[in-house]
Amino acid sequence: MKQTHIRTIAMLAVFTAVSIILSRFLGIYVTPSLRLSFEYFPIILAGICFGPAAGAVVGGLSDFLGATVLSGLGFFPPLIAGPILAGLTSGLMAKYFFHNDLDKWWKYILIGLAADLLCNFVWGSYALSLLTGTPFLTLLALRAPLKAGIAVADSYLVFAVHRAILPVLLGKNFAAEAHEH
Repeated sequence: MKQTHIRTIAMLAVFTAVSIILSRFLGIYVTPSLRLSFEYFPIILAGICFGPAAGAVVGGLSDFLGATVLSGLGFFPPLIAGPILAGLTSGLMAKYFFHNDLDKWWKYILIGLAADLLCNFVWGSYALSLLTGTPFLTLLALRAPLKAGIAVADSYLVFAVHRAILPVLLGKNFAAEAHEH
């Protein structure tokens, strides 16, 4: 039990770090309110793998640490709600809507699109409109094409990575088992 708990904390720390790297180091600002980055992918993955609370924690920590430690723009409290809600949404959908039965690629797409579009695109645009004074609908129109593409890419990344790490999450070491036989 203790080993599982430590493994979970370690994986959540990895997801948090990956989100920070994807947003703060590998993100590209197209305009001051439009960033090309994939920081929601590990947040959504955390929600799917470890549940809504874990996804929300990864989202909140990655945004807070990235904004306060690594961003010249600083921390703006309404913006943190987007990543928190994305982790929460993905975890809730995986657990209660799909009952953790993610056997089809389209289930990942639905989870990723819901989390990314509702939380990153809609809430993020609203929070940015508060921060910049730009009208909400203007930001929605400006951000729509890029955020839609990112949502699809995030969904595919979540699908591919979740399938790849599922044996590790379940504690199965297929290489060791194959070697024993």
